[in-house]
Amino acid sequence: MALPDTLCARLIETVKTENLGGQFLMLGRQRWIGSRRGASAELFAEMMTAHLPQLSEADLQDPSSIYCETFFRQLGFTSVDSMDISDFEGASIIHDLSQPLPDTLRERFDVIYDGGTCEHIFDLPTAYRNLDTMLRPGGTLIGHSPCNGWINHGFYQLTPEMVYGFWEAGLGYEVLDLKLQPMLPNFANAYATTTNPNETGVRPRLSRKLPQNSPIMLVYAVRKPASASPETGVYQTDYKLKWDAAAE
Repeated sequence: MALPDTLCARLIETVKTENLGGQFLMLGRQRWIGSRRGASAELFAEMMTAHLPQLSEADLQDPSSIYCETFFRQLGFTSVDSMDISDFEGASIIHDLSQPLPDTLRERFDVIYDGGTCEHIFDLPTAYRNLDTMLRPGGTLIGHSPCNGWINHGFYQLTPEMVYGFWEAGLGYEVLDLKLQPMLPNFANAYATTTNPNETGVRPRLSRKLPQNSPIMLVYAVRKPASASPETGVYQTDYKLKWDAAAE
């Protein structure tokens, strides 16, 4: 798990556009990569200029560490924690997300960042429900999850249907942003957005064709409702509509 320029740019964009702050948790301890080359480096510089004009890239990294706590503190979070199943990378909280949470982690965080952890957890529904439990009402989950071209990376490749079907329709979260982001540097601006199946009644449609030779990351942000509501069943939208029509 690491932060290259493309993902750094998207994090800056989301955090500053949505005015996020408070107590922050990253899943896994993210390593710093920063600028690469070409379009991705230009996108990173553009977001720095727009949202962090007082800082340089050097200000975002602790030269004595390969990890990203400094980056997140510079984004304005008052505390930065990391969670892992093991202390092999020095995470500040050790917990298995496929297991029940201790009370000390309930509604503890304002923002959680899943930068490539949950696809490695076989019991993904439990992990996601634990993230919901750890978020305070009105808190935000930012997800950067493998979507396409990540064979054997983890147990899962995740799609927009997960965001719209589970987080929005199932738990009542507000979708703040959703992009399908190519990860090769030259394709940094060749991302696609999608339609929302909860609005259209059909599966998400892409706004443009994606590059065929670049791994694609699902980049999204969702906000927890201020008042919790019971979870509804989680189904793909088009199937649910067909089932409902057949039952009439």
